[in-house]
Amino acid sequence: MLPQIDQSVKIWRRIERIWSEAGAWPEYIEAMHTVLARQFDQKEFDSEVWASLPGLCCQAAGGRAQMAEPVAAAWLLYYAAAHLMDSLEDQDDPDPWWQSWGVGAAINIATGLYFSASLALQELSSLPLDAPTVRAVTMQILQPFLVMCSGQHQDLVGSEPTLEQYWRIAGAKSGEFFAISCRSGARLATDRVDSLRGFHQFGFNFGLLLQVLDDLKDYKDLSQRDRSVDGRILSHSLPFVYVREVCANAVRDRFDHLLARTASDPDAMNALTQIIEENGGTLYLLVELDKYRDLALAGLDMAGVQDQPRQALVAMLDKLYSPVS
Repeated sequence: MLPQIDQSVKIWRRIERIWSEAGAWPEYIEAMHTVLARQFDQKEFDSEVWASLPGLCCQAAGGRAQMAEPVAAAWLLYYAAAHLMDSLEDQDDPDPWWQSWGVGAAINIATGLYFSASLALQELSSLPLDAPTVRAVTMQILQPFLVMCSGQHQDLVGSEPTLEQYWRIAGAKSGEFFAISCRSGARLATDRVDSLRGFHQFGFNFGLLLQVLDDLKDYKDLSQRDRSVDGRILSHSLPFVYVREVCANAVRDRFDHLLARTASDPDAMNALTQIIEENGGTLYLLVELDKYRDLALAGLDMAGVQDQPRQALVAMLDKLYSPVS
């Protein structure tokens, strides 16, 4: 069974009903269950937080949180599918659950999650909403996925990114994805342009904050590993992108030399870590965290969010931010 979280149990039941009504075979349903359960068990993925985000934004815009359940279900399914595809495309170490099944089965499960999300969106038509609102919410969810895929394409085929390119890709992937959740939830309750722009800004910077936290965590994990690492993966991580851009030529040449050796020499990682620390790489990430938190809060101001809904969204933001503040 999927995690039974008090505030989001109806969303999980909605997902299970979608699978059942579609006639998916029990073995395939169990495989999709496995992906969602493993994904939502990750410490960095607070499923109660993510499941409640569209509803909170709907409530903050003057609606009822329950109206956003189809959006929340679709968004969670899209998240799980995209996360799995990202791992496959980046050739990350396979999770134990799909290592024995193989890449083909993992892709097929991600495909099922994408279609499940599309079915979840169809349930917007059963809500007391007019047709323009249903269409607007649906388009606000689906259209940004082409921007996200554009960012992923550039990340996969591009060479070592500059700092400007890194932020463009991060905005297209993580920023836009969380903006989808916030803006579409709010659109269920309002069509005010300034308010929706504010919710978009909150979600976009929420996503960038998560991206920086993820890179910071990965960097700390990598610096403590005693085995070789793929240098291409490192070259797309923020601390490495930052140092390559700000260092003098001599330091950058040594940095690139060490980066090319990480696949065969575990000691190269220690030398890279030292260069990053000496050149303020970690400090840069911490400054960026402050910046994106402030921009997210400014989005709530733009949206005119007050009182209890604002407190809930700020608490969600601070729950992310507190471990490194």
